[in-house]
Parts: sequence; structure tokens; C-alpha cells
Amino acid sequence: MGKARKTTILESFHYLPDPMWSLALLHIPRSGKIAAGPDYRIERTSSPGQDLLFCVAGSGSITVDGTTIQVGPGELAWLPGEVPHGHAADPDDPWTIYWLRVDGAQIATIRTKLVGPDGGVMPIRHGVALIGWFEKLFDCMRTRPPGCDLLLNQLMAELLAILHDEGLAQPNRQLPASVSRLTAAMSARPGEAWPEEEMRDVARVSAAHLRRQFQLHFRMTPREWLRRERIKLAQDLLGRPEATVTAIADICGFYDIYHFSREFRRVVGQSPTEWRRAGAVKFTAT
Repeated sequence: MGKARKTTILESFHYLPDPMWSLALLHIPRSGKIAAGPDYRIERTSSPGQDLLFCVAGSGSITVDGTTIQVGPGELAWLPGEVPHGHAADPDDPWTIYWLRVDGAQIATIRTKLVGPDGGVMPIRHGVALIGWFEKLFDCMRTRPPGCDLLLNQLMAELLAILHDEGLAQPNRQLPASVSRLTAAMSARPGEAWPEEEMRDVARVSAAHLRRQFQLHFRMTPREWLRRERIKLAQDLLGRPEATVTAIADICGFYDIYHFSREFRRVVGQSPTEWRRAGAVKFTAT
């Protein structure tokens, strides 16, 4: 039997972000590539930011808040830093992984949108493209060109776009018939009240199952999805100067103008009148 390999650090990079940029940008303080040995294991009670691991060979596992998930070649794991977590190589077939740590504004929200509130594992169809992305990251962190903070933020945006596209392509992310029926009906009639029992009847599944499906595919409840559709419709109508705010509130299914204004401000950050005024286009006759 051959001698078991030792863990080898193939690449390792560190970067200290500018404190002013770190308040506004996503930044990558660490990254690297590891060919793990059979005893490779990392366990933490917490850490700043989020760790992403991309397995290119062998296998291993991640543990998030007591739950263990297996990870194989061509899979990317996202570990939340704010809860106890860890990762380990399979002793019989230790993995080789590309990895990075990312931190910055709203990174936990981004994680929830892409892989779920607790992190998890995502299959990657275009592994060669993702390896190419890591090589670009390593080159940036190796050379640290002028504007490195901005370049790392740009690279992180590219990675998020890759992961978003990978998530959309997964078979289990295709909308089931129940969700498609309900979203089509609510989009066609956003001004209706849509009580839970009507949503259930249109979807033809139980209310609990419907909530689980919406959480899986949209990371929100059916009611939250409907509210966003109403707000988007309201924005379209606010672009028409002949439509009054009161009429728009009624068309979009809000109880009254006060309820409309409160919900619109909560989602958009401005009242309907402020939003309309900010987007108004004025023409001067010549």
C-alpha cells in the first residue's frame, strides 16, 4: 500500500482591504488551493465572512451548525461564518479544493439568495469556467494591482453571476406546476386579496407545502412574492402621470393609500409620490 499523501498547500493568498472600501464593497481577504491529506480537517465556532470551497477531485464533507453534507468533485460548498462550521477530507479519497473567504456588505443576504439561509452545496456544470475564475482571482491577489479592492469586488460580482446561472440551471430549481399555476394567476390578478385558501386552491397543494416550495425557489413566502409583484406594477403605473396614487393603490390590491405608501416605502425606500417625482422627465419647449 502506498504512503498516504500529506496535505499540500498549492496556493495561498492574503489581502488586507482598504478600511474605507471594505464598508461598501465585497472583499476577499483569503484564497487558495489545497491538495488535502486523509487527516485534513478544519473546525471553527465562527469566523468573519463566508468560506466557499470548490472540490475538483476526491471528496469530503462540510458541517454547518451540526449538520453534515457530503461534497464530491464538481460541487461548490458555501459555509456561513456566523455559526459553528467545518470541513474535512474523505480519509479514503481526500479532496483537492479551490477556496476563498468573502466578506462585506450584505454577504449573508447574498448567500440566502443563492444557496439558502444555512449555506449548502451546489453542483457546478461548468467547472472549467469556475477554475478559470479562481486563476484570475489568484493572479489579482498575487500581483495586487492598483485598485485591487475594486478589482476583487468586480471578480466577486462575476462569481455571484456564475453561481446564479448555475442555480437557475439546476433541475430542482425549475418551477413545479403548483408554483407556476399560482404565480401566473397572481401576476394576472394582483389587485385581488388572495387569501391563503385561494392560493392553496389555485396551486392544488397544501398551504404548508406551498410555502416550502416558494422558499426553495424564491427564498420568500407566497405573500411576499405577491407584494413584490404589486410594487413592480405600482412602479409601472406611477410612470403614467394620468394615474392617481389612490387609483394605483386600488389597482395593485392595497387596502388604502396609507397601506400602499407604507409598503412601497418599506420595499423601495421612498414613498410613491417621492418615487414618481424623482423619476419624472420634464421637457422644455424650444
